Amino acid sequence: HSPMLSTIFDSWGYCYKGIRMTNEFLSRVDKIRATDTKVNQALVDQRIAEMKFLRAFYHFYLAVVYGGVPIADKIVDPSMFSTPRNSLKEVYDFMIKDLKEAIPYLKEKSQLAPNYGRVSKGAARALLAKILLYESSYAKNYPGDERFAGMQERWTEALQYAEEVINSGEYQLVGINGERFASWRNPNGGIGGYRWIFTLDGDNSPESIWEIQNVMDGKGWTYTRGSYIVTYFTVRYYYRPSDPTHSDRVVGGWSFNLPTSYMVNAFGNQDSRETGLHSVPVDPKLDPRFATSIGRPGDTILVNDQTEGEKWFPMSFSNLPTQTISRKYECSPQEYWNGRTNDNEGPMNVRWIRYADVVLMAAEAAYMAGDKLKALNYINQIRKRARMSGNTGYPEDLTDISFEDIVHERRLELAMEGWRFFDLVRWRLAKKYISGITLAALGEGYVVDFEEGKHEFFPIPYNEIQLSKGALVQYKGWQ
Repeated sequence: HSPMLSTIFDSWGYCYKGIRMTNEFLSRVDKIRATDTKVNQALVDQRIAEMKFLRAFYHFYLAVVYGGVPIADKIVDPSMFSTPRNSLKEVYDFMIKDLKEAIPYLKEKSQLAPNYGRVSKGAARALLAKILLYESSYAKNYPGDERFAGMQERWTEALQYAEEVINSGEYQLVGINGERFASWRNPNGGIGGYRWIFTLDGDNSPESIWEIQNVMDGKGWTYTRGSYIVTYFTVRYYYRPSDPTHSDRVVGGWSFNLPTSYMVNAFGNQDSRETGLHSVPVDPKLDPRFATSIGRPGDTILVNDQTEGEKWFPMSFSNLPTQTISRKYECSPQEYWNGRTNDNEGPMNVRWIRYADVVLMAAEAAYMAGDKLKALNYINQIRKRARMSGNTGYPEDLTDISFEDIVHERRLELAMEGWRFFDLVRWRLAKKYISGITLAALGEGYVVDFEEGKHEFFPIPYNEIQLSKGALVQYKGWQ
């Protein structure tokens, strides 16, 4: 990373923009109560709770990426540029307070239908469980590190809020009983639950807890409410076997976020760095989650070809140094590729917190709180749904469980969803799993170096340091 990179700046800026809008509402809402005698008080309370959730959500993203950041609890204006960063503990306490205040006034997901994009009680509980899990992990794994001073192990609290989501009856692991779902991916026989939740039809599914709502509305790249995620993930080229002189034809994807060979091996329980697992080496393709997460040579993609019409063509991996592609956010030609006017009109929602994530959080918190049997039960629920999404009989239930099994299961279930790096950091396993690995980039080997004490967090953007006139100070590794 570099403090000069635009991506470092964008993550910071977009989050504080969102926080500014939540604080705008919270600073003015009392005037509504004071001036409108007929106002629906319960609705106002619900909207306040939604804003507090969003404020915690943005602060959590900032804290995970940058560490301690300036808490913004009022309207953000230029006078705040000189605000120093708060400690990570202060940020976590602020988020936890916002969420605990919000939960009583939020509705359950079933009460929000059809407005599933609104914040639910389950979303607030799930985010709170995640925040408590992160604080607990930091406290356990970084003793004596001043960046994490004051953090506490709160496994029982994390388990409590995760289980409030689980016991609410509002969510389910889609396809855990072997159900099949209608889909363009297999019009004749349907598809399993794990594959289905990563289709456009799977938006706001019974597994959805908190999703970023996207719409393909054709408003142009500066106004659209869609996203780039479909274009980012989809393979760039396909191969038309009937025309060997032109092997590469453009699908339109950009082929970003490529899975590594380590990820492929992990699905077969064959990453040599993973020790202490209670699952044996197998062919990676036996896990039904593999084909949903990773594409390899020989796999096909549905394309509307100008000559041959709409059919499944072999993917071309000619521009992919890893010889893999991520497959979780693909759309059919009819859903996206035939009608898009801009690359950022992707209609599929971003699954930010799934019910499976909450079950995995409960497993981890239970294990760390000393309840291995409960942790084993939750892990086997995840493995059962995966197994029932295909016809391989795998992954089988575990009969015993280790912490490494929990790390492994999060890796597979949430593959390519953006959590792996941050999980490795909170577990203090990033150096083990990242340093020394070689990533192919433009045909050349690039060796990754993770430096402990530095790379756990991104640097504060350089322009923010300048605007603060020295009030914002980088962590030691970035100074």
